[in-house]
Amino acid sequence: MNDAILTMEAADDPLKAEAVPGPCPPAASDPKRPYTVGTLRYSLGEVIVVSAWVILGGTVFGMLGSLVPTLLPLTLEHFGASGALIGLVVGSVPAAMNFVMNPILSTASDRTRTRRGRRIPYLLFATPFVTFFLILIGWISPITGYVHANLFPEADINTLGVLLICIFSVVFQFFNLIVGSIYYYIFADVIPHRFIGRFMAALNLAGTAGGFLFNFFVMPYIIDYAPAVFTGIGLLYLVCFLLMCFFVKEGEYPPPKAVRRPEGPLLKRPAEWIGIYFRQCYRHWFFTFLFLGTALNNASTVCRSTFNLLFATRELQMTAGQFGKVMAAGAVVSAGVVVLTGFLMDRLHPLRVFVASGVIVVAANVWGYFGVVDYPTFFVVGIAISVVYAVQFVSNGPVFIELFPPDKFGQFSSANAMMNSILLIFANYFGGVAIDRFGYRFIFIWDTIFTVAATLALLFVYVRWKQLGGPRHYAPPPTD
Repeated sequence: MNDAILTMEAADDPLKAEAVPGPCPPAASDPKRPYTVGTLRYSLGEVIVVSAWVILGGTVFGMLGSLVPTLLPLTLEHFGASGALIGLVVGSVPAAMNFVMNPILSTASDRTRTRRGRRIPYLLFATPFVTFFLILIGWISPITGYVHANLFPEADINTLGVLLICIFSVVFQFFNLIVGSIYYYIFADVIPHRFIGRFMAALNLAGTAGGFLFNFFVMPYIIDYAPAVFTGIGLLYLVCFLLMCFFVKEGEYPPPKAVRRPEGPLLKRPAEWIGIYFRQCYRHWFFTFLFLGTALNNASTVCRSTFNLLFATRELQMTAGQFGKVMAAGAVVSAGVVVLTGFLMDRLHPLRVFVASGVIVVAANVWGYFGVVDYPTFFVVGIAISVVYAVQFVSNGPVFIELFPPDKFGQFSSANAMMNSILLIFANYFGGVAIDRFGYRFIFIWDTIFTVAATLALLFVYVRWKQLGGPRHYAPPPTD
């Protein structure tokens, strides 16, 4: 990380620069390595190998996204935390951190130049810290007991436990957000673009397989053997992600283009940069409603992702093992749906698929609110909702690829992340407040309300997209 920062182009105004260029143009053609991206050249076998390494890293990284939000609410509840506090720690604080960190990290990595590339140095720096604090979270109960017995015997053990969880989880999220903000940009730099569609399908299928293995084999032990589970997943992530960083090579990049120095007092220059950023990203209602629609859609899932296990175990009297089997079965069924969704997106356009999936989510949640009363009914509705979530997840990224301005893709991606973060800050906290007030079954009502709002926003985007040329002639509105 330090090397990356030291070698970063000393530019005063990245927002005024032209779009960051991609890798340098490839060298003369090589019939043995016909597949190119920038200066990188691959044979078909090498494309498969580099794709496999990137997919391996993404799969184990995805396991962290399942592990921490699943167990952290249970641990906080064990120490007497309220639903509002659980929502704040698990969702609102990471969202606030992402709001600040994502645009900075995205811009910095675009302009970083090192012998290891512009993305991988950040991943190499953050990965060991992610592992260390993940393991600490898993050992929170023994650590709390030790600290209480040896350092603060007069303190309330529950208060001490909640405080330690907050510290460990915030530091974990800081380093985890570095990885999460940078990892997904590697795709465009190292995967030949003619294979991007198939690569994304393979990545999603691998993530589904990883989710199945996690839910079927790990979930039954996540409560009773949390230290061992967190340690095992943490070490697996460390090894696989570091291997990916060492075996995936980035190409050469031209230096970032020179930028004009801003005029006026030094203290006013950041305000000028920020103003340009926001004017470019939010000047058109088309993009604002697109950001809002995807943010509302993500906010619709916060209660389910945080309280679904508690709903199953507390209200329906299910075991963690039964819950894991439902999630595992949903992952298996979703695998086939992911493939079908890929074909539908090619024929119908990802925006149409994404909007239609919102209608199905609403129907599934209404069914679940009135129909889920025991393990069998939770099993059926849980699989249905998992399948539709898989459709939304697969079509989400392609929607951005199709609609964001190509020359400012990273910038608009960070603007979308900021809108999501703002909404998630409040959604996670007030979702927890709502659960305290109405009970765990409110997860179905919450999902319905926000999905309806998201679908209405995206319908506006759909109508405007048709006016801008539709699937054949769409051109993004000008942003400068």
